[in-house]
Amino acid sequence: MSKTLRIIACLIAVLGGLLIYKSKENKEMLTIGILQTATHPALDQAREGFMEEISRLTEGKVRFVIQNAEGSLSQAQTIAESFHAHRKIDAIYAIATPAVQAAARAEKKKPIFIAAVTDPESLGIIFPDTNICGTSDRIDTEAQADLILKLVPAVQTVSIVYNPGENNSQIMVQRMQQSLEKRGLKIVTLGVHSESEIAQTIGLASRKGEVILVPADNLLVGAMPLVAREALKKGSPLFASDIPSVEKGALIAQGADYSVLGKNTAEIAYRVLFSGNTPQEMGIVHPTHSKILLNKRAIEELKISIPLDLLESSTLFEDPDAH
Repeated sequence: MSKTLRIIACLIAVLGGLLIYKSKENKEMLTIGILQTATHPALDQAREGFMEEISRLTEGKVRFVIQNAEGSLSQAQTIAESFHAHRKIDAIYAIATPAVQAAARAEKKKPIFIAAVTDPESLGIIFPDTNICGTSDRIDTEAQADLILKLVPAVQTVSIVYNPGENNSQIMVQRMQQSLEKRGLKIVTLGVHSESEIAQTIGLASRKGEVILVPADNLLVGAMPLVAREALKKGSPLFASDIPSVEKGALIAQGADYSVLGKNTAEIAYRVLFSGNTPQEMGIVHPTHSKILLNKRAIEELKISIPLDLLESSTLFEDPDAH
């Protein structure tokens, strides 16, 4: 073989080695499509916690394609179908029930990781050989009912305001009703289907009950500053079901930390994508602890006395823009 041919052969071998190395490098780098139902603090925290934790666990060996349906069910379905069709997307992270339902309809093979879903089992997405796993944000409605009685001992009727169009909310409201009725409380349920109905519905809720209770549904949580402002205007204590709502004006919330839920889902995703576990092995993890957040401004304006033991076990949020 001539010297020139040997050089060419060596170059081909080197280039071939580089191509092989590059293909391995690309194979190790996975892409996760993130489908978020809407923009609001709880879901944002679930997204950010997931991205931060899985990037840490994989030492940066993941990239993300982030899409937000902004509350549109049809848009969620379109995004889910595009993730299914995209060959370079290896897995889907779906945040909140509408996103999870859309992803489950569109994708039957790629792993789907979920968070911010109250009752995944009721959606019919968990079955033998399922490709779906993750975390739930199911709240402890028994503890929530006790919290209402502790903070407003004279309460007789609780007004629950929710969006009947959200499966997540329907399930949560049923559980809330059961827990409240066990304690001898009356319940009034009021549906709201759009942000334009909120002010009037909150006004009606304040007349029908001594306190207002809101599940972590996407419509109401997304409009929480308006919900909280109207409740405060009417002098009604507003109990929320997600912690970030207190930072938007609600009086109090007891629930899961959505950033932690996102990180927990990331740990599950890491085990499926990098350690060989299957989604059916991982299943759905429910919250094992919750925290309580109180809004100082709402406490002062409503002139509510907070029991000392509740103060000691809670975190007090003080709005920097309140003064």
